[in-house]
Amino acid sequence: MLSSDEITDALGFAGDDPRRLSITPMPELEDVRRHAATSIDLRLGRWFLSFKQSQNSSVPLAIMRGARRTLADVEASRTKQHFIPFGDKFVLHPGSFVLGATLEWLRLPATLAGYVTGKSTLGRHGLVIETASGIHPRFAGCLTLELANVGEVPIEILPGMKICQVFFHAVSETKRQELGSMEGYRKPTLPTPKRDITLEKISVPE
Repeated sequence: MLSSDEITDALGFAGDDPRRLSITPMPELEDVRRHAATSIDLRLGRWFLSFKQSQNSSVPLAIMRGARRTLADVEASRTKQHFIPFGDKFVLHPGSFVLGATLEWLRLPATLAGYVTGKSTLGRHGLVIETASGIHPRFAGCLTLELANVGEVPIEILPGMKICQVFFHAVSETKRQELGSMEGYRKPTLPTPKRDITLEKISVPE
């Protein structure tokens, strides 16, 4: 597992350095060093996908060969998009499940992998944030979050709040240099290096 110094070193490499870890907006590196953290906190983005009520008796998760519909088509037909501005809240009711995304955009080099965990302060209120925790080398994008309320009362989540943490570890670089990037959650309104860079300065809940 990378130490706080190793994380800040990876974030500080030049843009063309193959060892560079990119996170946009950039975390406060002094905070990472000061708290000797071995992880980086990520914040909740503004887009959510909720699942529509359905009269179907079941939902296929494996598509037969030759079928006209893909699993992505099935998901698109079952979900509804929600955009929540900063300062507004999204209420997650008991037993509810929605897809969200991190506010931060990440790109991992070929020599780093990571895993995502929830924050204990949120988990104690019943919020589960993921079931697929691994981040592969060369991943690029915003992390998809699988948000579920396993508690007994509705909970409020706000865009910009700290929602999860990422731990990084070193991996041996593959000799197959032709491998492409792993693509993450893509949405036109998610932060990019040029736009939303001022999000580091906004006032958001802890």
